[in-house]
Amino acid sequence: MDMILLLAPDFALILLGVLLRRRGGLDAAFWGGLERLVYFVLFPALLFAALARVQIHFDTTLPLFLAGLTVMVSGFVLGLLPRRWMGLDPMSFASRVQCAYRFNTYIGMAIAGKVFGEPGLATMGVLAGTMVPFANVMAVSLLARHGQGRVWQ
Repeated sequence: MDMILLLAPDFALILLGVLLRRRGGLDAAFWGGLERLVYFVLFPALLFAALARVQIHFDTTLPLFLAGLTVMVSGFVLGLLPRRWMGLDPMSFASRVQCAYRFNTYIGMAIAGKVFGEPGLATMGVLAGTMVPFANVMAVSLLARHGQGRVWQ
C-alpha cells in the first residue's frame, strides 16, 4: 500500500497529461514541442544531475550492467520465439518484438527516485545509460533486416 501511495503523484501527473491532451484544447504542435523539450532537454538534465552527485564504482556497477544486459537479451530471444504463431508480416513483427525487451525509462526513473532517492535515481541513470545503446542496436538491426535495409552501408 505504501508503494501505491508513494507513486500516486507520478501516475496522477500522467493521468493529468492524458486529460489535457484529450480535453485541454491544446493543439498537436504544443504537444510535439513539449515532447521534444522533455526528451532532448529536461530528461538528459535529470540524468546528468543524478549522475553528477554520486560516485560510480565499477565493482558495484558491473553486476548491475550484466544483470540488465542478461534480462534484455533474454527478453529479445524470448520475444523472437512466437513469430510463427503471431501471423504478422516481418516488419510488423520486428516492431512489436521490441515490447519484449525495451523498458520505460521514465517510469523506471520515477520509481527508482521515489523508492530509493538520489542513489536510486543515479543507479537507474547508470542502468539506462548502459542499456539504451544495446536496446537500440537490437531494434535497428531487427527492423533493418526485416525492412530490407542495411545496418551497415
